[in-house]
Amino acid sequence: MKHHFCYLLEHWFTHKDEGRWLLATIVQTRGSAYRKAGAMMLFNDSGDQFGVVSGGCLESDLYHHAQKCWMTGKARTVTYDMREEGDVAWRLGIGCGGEVTLLLQPVTADNHYLYLADVRSMLNNHQSVLYCQNKTMNSAKVYTGDAANSTESFCHVIEPPPTLLILGGGVDAVPVCDLASRIGWRVLVNDERARYARPTDFANAVQCTKEPAGSVNNVTDYQQARAVIAMHHQVSLDAECLKAIAAEPPSALQYLALLGPTHRTQRVLEQAMLRSCDLPTPLQSPAGFDIGGELPESIALSMLSQAHAALHNKSYQTNFIIEDACSA
Repeated sequence: MKHHFCYLLEHWFTHKDEGRWLLATIVQTRGSAYRKAGAMMLFNDSGDQFGVVSGGCLESDLYHHAQKCWMTGKARTVTYDMREEGDVAWRLGIGCGGEVTLLLQPVTADNHYLYLADVRSMLNNHQSVLYCQNKTMNSAKVYTGDAANSTESFCHVIEPPPTLLILGGGVDAVPVCDLASRIGWRVLVNDERARYARPTDFANAVQCTKEPAGSVNNVTDYQQARAVIAMHHQVSLDAECLKAIAAEPPSALQYLALLGPTHRTQRVLEQAMLRSCDLPTPLQSPAGFDIGGELPESIALSMLSQAHAALHNKSYQTNFIIEDACSA
C-alpha cells in the first residue's frame, strides 16, 4: 500500500465501521527520528497497520498501547526515547538516538471519526488541510484557514499527493509513471500521437489523454500539476507544449524539465520562440540529476529524484539554462 495519508484514508473509509480503529500521530520529535511531527498511521483491532511512523520498529509496541486506548475509549500520548537505555525504544534496538512522542486517538462514530472523512474529501479535491487534534479530549477539527497551536492541541498541514504531468507517452515514460505512482504521486500522461500514452501501458496513471501538445492546458487537472516533464523525443511537439506552458502555466508548478541534451533544448526553445526566462520556473535540461544512468529506469530515477527535491524545497537546480538574452 502507498503510504501517503490520503491512500490510507481511502482504505479506512471503506472499512471505517468494521471493528475498532485508532489514529497514531507523531506530535513531537527531538534529535534523529525516522519521521517527523505530523506523520500519521492507522491501526485496527484485527492487527492491521496502515502507514508508518518508524522503520517498523515502534509499530508493534504501539499496537499494545492502541488496545489500551480501545479499552478506555480515551486518547493517550506515548514517548519513545532512543537515548535512554531503560526505555522500550532502546530495548527494541532502534538506535536512532532521538525522541519521538505520539498521540493515539480512537476513531469512532461518537467523535465524528475525528473528521477523517472530511480530510479525505478535501485531499481528493486537491486541497491542503489544516488538521488540529486535541491531545486530551480525543477530538479533532479541520480548518481551511489558519488555526493556532495550543498546549491542548496539535495542528499540522496535510498536503494532497503531488501531481506529475508527463508530456510524451513513449516506452521510456512508462518507468517514470510507475516510479512516481509508487512513491504516491498522481500521474497524468498526455500524447497526441495514436500509438502513444495508451492506458494499457500506463496502468498506474490517473489518466491518459490525447490533447494536442499546443493545447496541453486542456488536460484535466492540468492546473494541479506540480511537476511537468516533457519527453516527446520530437522537437516540434516539445516546442508546442513548452509554448503552451509559458502562456498558461499550471498554478501549482514547481518543477519543469525537458528530456535531452542542452543543444537540443536550445533548438526546442528557438522553435517555440521562447527564452528560458519566459518559462514560469527554471527549465531543467538535461532533465534529472547526473547519476550515470543510461537505461529508462535509471533516467526515470534521476528525473524523479530531481523533481522530488524541487517539490520539497531542496537543492535541485543543477542544469537549468542561462541565456544572455534573459538578463539583457
